Amino acid sequence: MKVFVTGVGGQLGHDVMNELHRRGYEGVGSDIAPEYSGVQDGSAVCSMSYVAMDITDAGMVRDVLAEVNPDVVVHCAAWTAVDAAEDEDKTEKVRAINAAGTGNIAAVCRDLDCKMVYISTDYVFNGQGETPWQPDCKDYAPLNVYGQTKLEGELAVAEALTKYFIVRIAWVFGRNGNNFIKTMLNVGKKYDTLRVVNDQIGTPTYTLDLSRLLVDMIETDRYGYYHATNEGGYISWYDFACEIFRQAGYSTKVVPVTTEEYGLSKAARPFNSRLDKGKLKENGFTPLPDWKDAVARYLKEVEA
Repeated sequence: MKVFVTGVGGQLGHDVMNELHRRGYEGVGSDIAPEYSGVQDGSAVCSMSYVAMDITDAGMVRDVLAEVNPDVVVHCAAWTAVDAAEDEDKTEKVRAINAAGTGNIAAVCRDLDCKMVYISTDYVFNGQGETPWQPDCKDYAPLNVYGQTKLEGELAVAEALTKYFIVRIAWVFGRNGNNFIKTMLNVGKKYDTLRVVNDQIGTPTYTLDLSRLLVDMIETDRYGYYHATNEGGYISWYDFACEIFRQAGYSTKVVPVTTEEYGLSKAARPFNSRLDKGKLKENGFTPLPDWKDAVARYLKEVEA
């Protein structure tokens, strides 16, 4: 099986490429940079095939994918700077990447009759209430530009294809890029006390664990919408920070505050990021491990 992976300069794409290599599949990585620009950790992704591709250029997407002729495209590339997406001079670019760029890839997947995996987000929902969001829920109401453009990407995939996996994730952390854990470790070294919000609820997603699930998925034809985060229940960012410091051995004090007390950001954030993952088991997929276990493994990886 030949798999084309976009966004390999980011957290998830990096780990998907390594998982493909581990299972003996042919992986072709892609990003907008002329050469692979991710962490140089000696892993397989650093030595596997790489093709520079701008997903907003429909002609380039068509030519590159036609040349590679993959069996599957795992589309990890996205604009993920949530606050910056709200800037008026950035909105058009964000939509070109998350919506039109995804549509470009979906159109070629249709022509090549290949499978496609699209990585989406809980931000496609309105973030209200306490009930976990179901994968097949169509009650969309994005709170910000990022969420709206990711939803537009979802719709582009679902309208163009039948052989697709739309996988919504939340609170992502991985080795290759910035994330909440890295931020907490950095600021925890500088400050004795930190304020972290306790009224936004969800579950973290470790890209190493997610990459294994995604490759499990593409080995099947169990298409559709899925939610995938680590197991271990729903927590707040405050809970997450406390566990990070506990496992890392930091004495940093974490003070719980509301989103309002913390201060408004440019982009509205969802209070309810609970994603129901029951559909994974229903379709024979192995859920991701407990998030606390994922944090422990991640800390060992970044300290190595």
